[in-house]
Amino acid sequence: MAHGRQARARDRAVALDDLRADLAFVGSGGIAPYGLTDFHPDEGATERVVLTNASHRCVPADSSRFGRTAAHRVCALDGFPTLITDTPFPAELHTALSRAGTDVVTA
Repeated sequence: MAHGRQARARDRAVALDDLRADLAFVGSGGIAPYGLTDFHPDEGATERVVLTNASHRCVPADSSRFGRTAAHRVCALDGFPTLITDTPFPAELHTALSRAGTDVVTA
């Protein structure tokens, strides 16, 4: 039996499963060649549903997220077509994003 935050998060993920967004911005705990990750499994599940159901998917990530891997994987790098960031990123991540076909916008 789940309670509190976990139950609400599961309800949120189920409710969002029927939502279709034109554009979704999804943050994360980390972004590395392994993929997009989060520290909390319930938030990762919600992010995964939102990314799956949106027509256009963007991940905003400042440089503090680069090369950082949180415990729970949200998706592979090909799970979102656009990364919006504030600064150039490490070569290893650049190579992985290029292979995934992810467009990078530096703002």
